[in-house]
Amino acid sequence: MNITNDKKSYVKQMFSDLAPDYDRLNRIISFNSDRHWRQRAIRPLFGCKMVLDLCAGTGDMALALFSYPQFEGTVVLSDFALPMLKLARKKLGRFQNRAFLVCADAEKLPFKPEVFDGATLGFSLRNLESLSTFAGEARQVMQGGGVGSFLEIAHPSNGVWGKLFYIYFYQLMPKMAGVFTRHRQAYRYLPESLKVFPPQNEVAALFFREGFADSRYENLWGGLAAIYNVRK
Repeated sequence: MNITNDKKSYVKQMFSDLAPDYDRLNRIISFNSDRHWRQRAIRPLFGCKMVLDLCAGTGDMALALFSYPQFEGTVVLSDFALPMLKLARKKLGRFQNRAFLVCADAEKLPFKPEVFDGATLGFSLRNLESLSTFAGEARQVMQGGGVGSFLEIAHPSNGVWGKLFYIYFYQLMPKMAGVFTRHRQAYRYLPESLKVFPPQNEVAALFFREGFADSRYENLWGGLAAIYNVRK
């Protein structure tokens, strides 16, 4: 499967179709650890007043942020797959008065410059057509001194843990598709998307090259996932 040809249209359609099963898919991919990883990723945003949740999906990053009483701000959830946002609206429940939903492309944001003092994203960096374009767009809408925290599946370090992950992610998980979900194509796409995604140090370096004053990453579970922390 070639995921580079018209990737944006392919990904948009896939996640629109996948929306009802998206949360279950995340549980399977992450060994049911995605909730903990999200809680870890949103910590730098507790003091923010206006956070942009990019590629917001069904709203799990925003919900993780709202679940902490330390966070008293507002979240704008942005995603180009409208079925995802419709599910997010239902899940937000009592937090809807502090959340705004916008159907928008993360690589062509409709917001004015320097609106947000925080930005986040969960498991969608691999799905972007251009990581550089995304970094530039995110930086433009963030205020000076604003922080970003982006969570993504990553490349584990070598060793037993890394070998087990690759066996699971590239061999076992696609075969499980027929058991847990109707969306076999998504399970084939996900391993392919990680194959062409840069290693953690290169992603952090890219954010720095695109103009962020600070860019670093934190490995989770030996590199099974990573949090990219940036500051404008």
